[in-house]
Amino acid sequence: APMVFQRIRSSFGIQSDEYLRSVGPEQLLGNMVLGNLSSLSELSSEGKSGAFFYYTADGQFMMKTVTHKEQQLLKKMLPRYYDHITQNPGTLIVRFLGLHCLRVQKDRKGSSNDKLYFVVMGNMFNTPFEIHRRYDLKGSWIGRVTHLDHRDPAVALKDVDFTTAKEAVHIGEERKAKLLAQIESDSAFLRDQNVIDYSLLLGIYEIGGSSASVGSAGGVGEALAAASGLAASDAAAPMHRCDMGGMLSSDKKTLYFLGIIDILTPYDSRKAVEHYFKALRHNKQGVSCCPPAMYAERFSKFM
Repeated sequence: APMVFQRIRSSFGIQSDEYLRSVGPEQLLGNMVLGNLSSLSELSSEGKSGAFFYYTADGQFMMKTVTHKEQQLLKKMLPRYYDHITQNPGTLIVRFLGLHCLRVQKDRKGSSNDKLYFVVMGNMFNTPFEIHRRYDLKGSWIGRVTHLDHRDPAVALKDVDFTTAKEAVHIGEERKAKLLAQIESDSAFLRDQNVIDYSLLLGIYEIGGSSASVGSAGGVGEALAAASGLAASDAAAPMHRCDMGGMLSSDKKTLYFLGIIDILTPYDSRKAVEHYFKALRHNKQGVSCCPPAMYAERFSKFM
């Protein structure tokens, strides 16, 4: 659906030539087609689902491989996704900017071809500031704890870690009300698409903390100077991205980066069976896999 995605990119202020420079054949696609993945090694990582993530050299976009089932779901929900993001400019839902397919030839005779599907998304952590802590929050608690080294800022912590650390997003009552209203609208949209397993990805940058600004010799001083001007940095951006791509805390000591990700998992018969058996062993309210209406309500309540 190239024309639909072009309109989506335009709605986010992304020009076609800018998109092609980052994602086009002379960049990542060319390397993938030619099998020259060595130049991508530093920019790629493998997710829990086995999907691969590639970041464009400019850091603006992220590419993620998706399954045939996931790309079918995205195409099916695309008209409603388009309506939702155009009618809700402040949406936190991940910005899908393109859906592409590569046919990979396995042998010289061309007798064996595999299709590789991938989506291009906006990189919500495309910022000059280093993310000190990151959380992947679903609203559930069964198995939602990270057993790895919590001090590694590259490791996404989970719901139990968040509540144990007594974390909170301090943005004041007015912005809190607006943000929660948008989260409820977004989760209702995902509920109506029969989607579950999405999460709120939250990045936290402590102003004046260690490694204050990537590539900055000024460090803390420059971070504080930047923070003093954050409130008016981008009036046209949605509320959660108006302060240097993030959201400044009420006390101007913390910058939050947040968005709703992983929205391509349908609640099908397989997930229904998974929920049934997990609910036999655990509190069904705390099991991540659950019907869309329950998932959306629990997600909004936790936020």
